[in-house]
Amino acid sequence: MAKSNLTFFKSEYIFFPIILLGLISGCSTKMFEENVVDNRQLTLFAFLVADSVFSVHLSKSVEYNSIDDFERIYNGYIMVEKNEEKVDSFAFPYRYLWSDRPAISINENDFFLIRAGDSEGNNVWGSTIIPQKISIEQIDTTRVGVYQSGTLRNYLECKIVFQDPPDIDNYYQLIVTMEEWKIIDGKQLYSTMNIDYLKTDSVFFIKDQSGSLLSGIDFKGTFSDYKIEGKKYPLTIRIPAYYFDRVQNNMKRSINFILLSQTADYFNYFRTRIIAEYNYDLPIIDPIKIHGNIDGGLGLIGGMASTSMSLVFTGSDF
Repeated sequence: MAKSNLTFFKSEYIFFPIILLGLISGCSTKMFEENVVDNRQLTLFAFLVADSVFSVHLSKSVEYNSIDDFERIYNGYIMVEKNEEKVDSFAFPYRYLWSDRPAISINENDFFLIRAGDSEGNNVWGSTIIPQKISIEQIDTTRVGVYQSGTLRNYLECKIVFQDPPDIDNYYQLIVTMEEWKIIDGKQLYSTMNIDYLKTDSVFFIKDQSGSLLSGIDFKGTFSDYKIEGKKYPLTIRIPAYYFDRVQNNMKRSINFILLSQTADYFNYFRTRIIAEYNYDLPIIDPIKIHGNIDGGLGLIGGMASTSMSLVFTGSDF
C-alpha cells in the first residue's frame, strides 16, 4: 500500500497572475452603446498585483460593439508615477499586447498613476492603490456526501479561515488550483489546472446577485465583506473528494487556496465583464456597461494582493 504524506504550505504571494488575466485575452473593453459612429477612444489597462511584474496595455477601441477587439497604437506612450514620483516613461511597443516593466516594483499600499497618450493629442489616465494582503490563517476539512440528481457524490468541505480588516470595504476572490508532479522513466512531468468548486457560502450570494437573470451567473469566486465586515470568517466551499485521493508512489499533488484582495474598481470591472459575457447571446435591448476608471478613455487600472495556503500530498517514492 502506497503511503502519502499530507503537509500544509503557506505562501505570502504567488507567481502566476496570468490566472487573473484569463478573461482579458483581448485586453480592450468597449463601453457598449447603440448607434456609435467614429467614437474610437484610447484604451488603457493595468492589473497590478503585489510582488508581481508591472504590466500595462494600450490600444484604441473599435467602432462596433465588442468586448475584446481593438486597434493597435503605433505612436503611443506611457508614463508611470508611483507614490507621487515619476518612475518610468516609454513609447508603447505596438508589436505587443502588453508591455512588462520589471524595474517597477509593486508593493502593498503603493499608489500608482498611469498616463498614456498618442501623437494625435489623445490623453488618458487612471490610478489605483495596491490593497493589503489578507492571510489565510488555517484550512479545516470535512468529508461530506451530497445527493445530486439522485446520486451520492463525495466532497471535501473546506473552511478557509481569514480575518477581514475592520472599518474599510474589502473585496475578495478565492481561486483554487491543483498542481501535479509525476516521475515517469526518470523524467518529472508537471501539470496544473483550476478547480471548479461548489460555492456554498452565503457571501457568494450578495445582494446584487438577486435578480432573475443574474442568479445563475458564476462570478468566479468573487465576494465582498458586506456580510462579514471586521470578522474572523471561515469561508466554506466544497471540492470534489477525488482531488484529495491518495497519490501514487511516484506523484506529488498540491491543492492551492489563493485568496485575492482586490480594489473596488477591479472587483466591479471583473463582475460586470462576466455579466456582459453571460448576456452576450441573449436578446437584451439595453446596452451592456462594463465598469472602468480611465479618465478620457476606456479601460481599467486595478490593484490586487494575494496570499495562499496549500494542501500537499506526496507519494512515498517522490
